Amino acid sequence: IGYRRDLVMKIEHNMAEEMREHNEILSKLKKHIKDFQTFLTEDYKIASVKVAKAEKVYAELIATNSEFLGYVSKITILNNILFKLDAIRSILKTYRSYLMFVAPLSWRKLYDENLKHLPSNQFQSGEFVTDNDLVETLNIDKMIEAAKRELHNSYPPYLYFKRPQQMMYLFRSMELQSREYLLQLSKTDGPYRLLRERIKQLKYTTQKELDYFQYYIDFLNNEIDREIHNEKHLKEKFFRILNSMFYDGVASPSTLKFKICIEYVYEQIFGRCEEGHQNLQDPMKILEVMYEDYNLRLDSLDFNTVNQARNDFFAQDLKTMTNAYKAQREL
Repeated sequence: IGYRRDLVMKIEHNMAEEMREHNEILSKLKKHIKDFQTFLTEDYKIASVKVAKAEKVYAELIATNSEFLGYVSKITILNNILFKLDAIRSILKTYRSYLMFVAPLSWRKLYDENLKHLPSNQFQSGEFVTDNDLVETLNIDKMIEAAKRELHNSYPPYLYFKRPQQMMYLFRSMELQSREYLLQLSKTDGPYRLLRERIKQLKYTTQKELDYFQYYIDFLNNEIDREIHNEKHLKEKFFRILNSMFYDGVASPSTLKFKICIEYVYEQIFGRCEEGHQNLQDPMKILEVMYEDYNLRLDSLDFNTVNQARNDFFAQDLKTMTNAYKAQREL
């Protein structure tokens, strides 16, 4: 029972605390609701004031925009007037330039500002150039500045042609001149075309002949180069043979010694003295025949006689060498 009472008391205590907190929260909520209503009321008043100001500014903006559109319309009209005036100015300048251009040169030298100070040989020919100021008229400021400069330094109103009949006479003269040119052109067109065709054929034939001669020139140059190469190769081969095989067989020291030995044997031992040997083959053949005869004669001799002669020859050589050695010792 005591435990139950404690639980009941605890529950009652908790309920009292919750009721107290609930009352506090409820009072705070009412206060917040009242404050929020006050905020909404004040904010609505401020927003209403700002909306009224915005409507007033918008009305002023509409009025200003209408005024601006009026100014834009007036500026557009004025720009169109300026463009029209500038176009008229350019057309009048073109007419003036044309009338100056087609006037006689003697009159232009007196009254044309562009040719007044030039010698006659510098303006006898030329081309008429139209004014190109209309391209620059997209910029109003440049157009106005150009117009100010031209009006400040305007050309004097000199005109050579003062009546339309004068221009008609000029055009008639130009027509007659053009007709005469066409007549002359019709007469000379055939010969001129024939001449152009002949010139074309002559150029083609000349080019063909030039190509033909160029081919043979290149061919001869190639042949000359080939012959020069062959000449160089043969020279190298000739000098290689001359300095190797021919030199070894004709002019080398061993060959010269061999030739001297053959001539010595041929002339001193065998007692032959003949001039005019162009090579060594003739004396060598003769020496070969003599050597064979000498061998046959030696073979026919007695062996003891041959040995005795050999011993005598060796003894003579030994005596000669001994005398030479003694002479060397004495020296």
